[in-house]
Amino acid sequence: MTKISKNSIMGNDRKSFGLVFIACSVIALLVLLSSVNNSNAHTLRSSGSAIHEDIVKGGANKRELGAKDGNISEGRSISFEIANLKGGKTGTVVIKTHPEWAPIGVERFDELVDSGFWTDCRFFRVVSNFMDQFGINGDPKVQAKWRDKPIKDDKVLTTNARGTVTFATSGPNTRTTQIFINTSDKPNGNKFLDSQGFSPFGEVVSGMDIVDEIYSGYGESPKQGQIQMKGNVYLKKSFPELSYIVKAEPVESESLKI
Repeated sequence: MTKISKNSIMGNDRKSFGLVFIACSVIALLVLLSSVNNSNAHTLRSSGSAIHEDIVKGGANKRELGAKDGNISEGRSISFEIANLKGGKTGTVVIKTHPEWAPIGVERFDELVDSGFWTDCRFFRVVSNFMDQFGINGDPKVQAKWRDKPIKDDKVLTTNARGTVTFATSGPNTRTTQIFINTSDKPNGNKFLDSQGFSPFGEVVSGMDIVDEIYSGYGESPKQGQIQMKGNVYLKKSFPELSYIVKAEPVESESLKI
């Protein structure tokens, strides 16, 4: 008969206790990991909801964060239908934005497009072989809402070549809604504007021939102060031949066309 000593019983108890301790530790660790994973999953869901809410609101906050963090999204192509061109014609100009050039300017331009701001805006300052300027809304009440919302300047990262689109400014950090299309056909375009802080944010990718047909007979005669106060009532009466925007809307993606 085999004798079982006290020492052997104690030894078996120690082994059993050790195994139980290890098993309990493993279970505790698994519970902890499960808790952490659930917490992370909740965080991701919350972030997803926030992003979805931001998209529903128009994505303005996301664009602003992208500009600050350097995560620049792709630009959009916007189609402008322009009426009252030379000879009474109508044509289409497509402007493609470049957030990598001027993210703050692109964000403001997108806001204006999405709000329908450009409809019925007149090209009130057209200087041949220099620039075509527009961006004062025909309704003074609408314009007033934007007049006190200037945006900060972007660095000038590309030159004001023919076909580029740039915000007008009256000094540092004063850009609001007025923009112009560079039309100079000189070798360096309007490069002299670069050193003055005029930062292009987009370019005409289709319809530059239409831009050249925008009515230029009034030159710089329309008074901006009068446009701000009286809008299109002033322009239609005093400068009836001005070309104007019928509508501006994003170009449908090729991938969405049937």
